[in-house]
Amino acid sequence: MADSPLKARRAALRILYSVDLADLSADQALENARQTLADAGDDPGPYWDGVVQRVRGVTGKKAEIDAEIERLNPSWRLDRMACVDRNLLRLGIFEILDEITPPLIAINACVELAKEFGTASTPGFINGLLDQLCQDHDIQISAEDASA
Repeated sequence: MADSPLKARRAALRILYSVDLADLSADQALENARQTLADAGDDPGPYWDGVVQRVRGVTGKKAEIDAEIERLNPSWRLDRMACVDRNLLRLGIFEILDEITPPLIAINACVELAKEFGTASTPGFINGLLDQLCQDHDIQISAEDASA
């Protein structure tokens, strides 16, 4: 199922957003989301493991990931950043540093979600910081990875 990573990433972003804004635990937010998706007729079964991996990964490493964001963008406090932007960066940084997704795919996917959920400036902001993350960590961004 080719759209499973996309569905997992989109659902994870929504859950991370709710965890951030509503101060829910990751487990509460995951349970709520799974039920909401099922009630809407979207069986999350085929992609649910990817959602859980991303949400638990980001929330489990939040302090480390947030430190990366602050390092990458020292002129903008994390709490002043738009919630969508902050959580897209968290998701992208987790996927790249934990090698969940090849860097080019992770960056492109986060940029696409930024177009869908962010403001007009969000895609460029996300692209720039995730690219800088890869440069800073000597992570190669290869077009060969796009076929993975």
